[in-house]
Amino acid sequence: MIPNNPPPEKYWYGSYEGYESRCQRRLQNDLGVDEAAAEAILRLRSQVIELQSHIRRLETELTSQYASQHMRLARYREVYNEATWIELEFRGG
Repeated sequence: MIPNNPPPEKYWYGSYEGYESRCQRRLQNDLGVDEAAAEAILRLRSQVIELQSHIRRLETELTSQYASQHMRLARYREVYNEATWIELEFRGG
């Protein structure tokens, strides 16, 4: 037996209506949220998106620093090994 589900509502927005006002209107109409709460929800959403973007930038920067440090460490090991072999050659020769 297939349940009788009504089709989802379709929203038609005017070209003048921005994303924030559409979201606010949907919060108010669909969820019954008052205007102040809808504004607070959208402001918090905006802050979360901004923080996520900042975290991604910091992760990228940290990854870059780690890679740079790893390359420097590998280079120092290589120089140390070469210096050790040269010193052993001088002692032995």
